Amino acid sequence: MKHRTDIDGLRGLAVLAVFAGHLGLSAVPGGFVGVDVFFVISGFVIAQVVARRQAEGTFSLIDFWERRTRRLLPAVLVVIAATTAMACFHMFPDELTRFAGSSLSTLGFAANLWFWRTIDYFAAPPDMHPLLHAWSLGVEEQFYILFPLVMLAAWRWLPRLVKPLLGVAALVSFGVGVWLARDHVSAGFYLPVGRAWELLLGVLLALGAIPTPKDRRVRSGMGLVGLGLVLWSMATYQPWTPMPGLAAVAPCLGALMLLAAGEDTPTGVLFSTPPLRFYGFISYSLYLWHWPLISFQRMLFGEQVGMPAAMAVFALAVLLAALSWRFVETPVRDRRDGLPTGRFYLVALAATLLVAAPAAVILATGGLPGRFSPKVHAIAASAERTARRNEACLPNPDGPLTAWPAGCLDRAADRPNWLLMGDSHANHLWHGLARAHPEANLMQATVSGCRLTRTPAEGASAQCRRLIAVLFDEELTRRPPQRVYLAGLWRPGDEAAVAETLAWLKARRIEVLLIGPAPTYEQSLPRLLALAEHLGQPDLPGRRRLRDADAMEPVMARVAREGGVPYLSVMAAVCPARQCRATTPDGSPMQWDQGHFSRAGSAWTGERLREQEAAR
Repeated sequence: MKHRTDIDGLRGLAVLAVFAGHLGLSAVPGGFVGVDVFFVISGFVIAQVVARRQAEGTFSLIDFWERRTRRLLPAVLVVIAATTAMACFHMFPDELTRFAGSSLSTLGFAANLWFWRTIDYFAAPPDMHPLLHAWSLGVEEQFYILFPLVMLAAWRWLPRLVKPLLGVAALVSFGVGVWLARDHVSAGFYLPVGRAWELLLGVLLALGAIPTPKDRRVRSGMGLVGLGLVLWSMATYQPWTPMPGLAAVAPCLGALMLLAAGEDTPTGVLFSTPPLRFYGFISYSLYLWHWPLISFQRMLFGEQVGMPAAMAVFALAVLLAALSWRFVETPVRDRRDGLPTGRFYLVALAATLLVAAPAAVILATGGLPGRFSPKVHAIAASAERTARRNEACLPNPDGPLTAWPAGCLDRAADRPNWLLMGDSHANHLWHGLARAHPEANLMQATVSGCRLTRTPAEGASAQCRRLIAVLFDEELTRRPPQRVYLAGLWRPGDEAAVAETLAWLKARRIEVLLIGPAPTYEQSLPRLLALAEHLGQPDLPGRRRLRDADAMEPVMARVAREGGVPYLSVMAAVCPARQCRATTPDGSPMQWDQGHFSRAGSAWTGERLREQEAAR
């Protein structure tokens, strides 16, 4: 198979987009679609190799898997070993234990399954998972295991139906991916069943099931359209865009068109330029290195370090990737080690076990706790998650719910019925408001990641939209409460939806109070307090506080004022003069993660909000 230089450049564009998106560059909020482009390329290249060797009668499963192992494993082992060393210096025991689990799952070709089962809405932020990006390796590795087996079986028993069967499989996978992206977002993102169609697009193109025009002018136009689709996706998609549902069509179709266009077109010439080809050569190692470096940079220095620090991370990642490509990837891939297949697998197994050994020690010791003082351990483990009326009263946004869970909206006959509604940043106030108002029955309509405004926020999941419709069209219309507290993690652009919601409630003679945003931090507040104790830097939590709430506080106060409803300011209670209280009077962390109040913090804040109500 003739080497295509334009594919090198397309890989370069994809990895640069992913890196830029993870650095937070505003020009490419959808840089994550570079992974989808990679999937299409991988399916195309692998199918060409398999089909050619099968046609020549030289295809061997052992040879195929050895080539894939030589291509993927060496760089992964180096990155995991280096990342483990960094993690042992900078992660607390519970964090290090989670890291060890992700390390072993990555070595076992199952990182995507690990993160699907362990990451939820209340998990540590992505920055605290240095190997989170390995989920895409899991998808590819599982494809590499199954695809040649499927192809061999099809060629043997159904040779005339190979292409139709692959086409049907792609359509089924696409349908499953769309369904999962709507109702089970995490499963759709991580599981290979909803991603397989992206790789199969490349396979179908490589096998000729998707025809390639012979006319160069047609292919040139296809390439330009494909490039436009890819760039448009990178520039317009947002972190909350459901993937890999319908939104994945544009970048994947764009990648398919670029591959079909070929080298002798304007886009082929563009992607064959040396700079893009260079990044294509190192794209695998660059992808492996970029996220651990970003993760540890943010873990140690915070997110608000500026462009110079981001460029330093980029330069270091490129240097490490170039060295890895030159001295690790290339020699092993080109078989310069001289190892026959059997001996290579023994060496690979020994190297894998050696890299896995530290993770096993970490798990066996509970995260190497001896690295920190007992006081630091006590602080890190001191926060208690906010109590809620019923565990089911804060469903995740994924799922098929079409009605509010039982018990959350139960009315009382002997007390006024009030309703707290919003996302998890409403839920974390329930304990405090319920304690502060024993005279009322405080009901709860809250959904993680779902701001309960009359018009759903952009990117709201299907379940979020369904529950909003039920809440407004049934619960609030047929059985209106006497009072509503509307709260949430308010973001820029929410003003119109909040104002509409306040007006809708007032029109139905429901007393409504708007609650402002709460302070949030780059990492969990207990972790920052423990780190401050460990480093002797008491001002560290304040330096690592995000300023989103400071910007939204006057905006939401204005919305309440213009809507003629009382405004309860969490920021005024917790952060007078913008100096936020990190602990309650008894020494408990005010928040148990990066933004949600602890049990003690909720109780303390609830009392302050009750005082604001009394003073209005």
